[in-house]
Amino acid sequence: MDITCYRGMPKFIGAFIDALYQNPSLLFASMAGISALAGFCWHKANKKTE
Repeated sequence: MDITCYRGMPKFIGAFIDALYQNPSLLFASMAGISALAGFCWHKANKKTE
């Protein structure tokens, strides 16, 4: 995959996306981390309303 297809983004974001495509385990780990963080924030927000 060529980084030039990410013309609208800074180079480090294109390089990061390229690294994720080349390492599926890294992609899975980052998605799991984002999901866990979102779940934690959602749980914290719902707990506050009680």
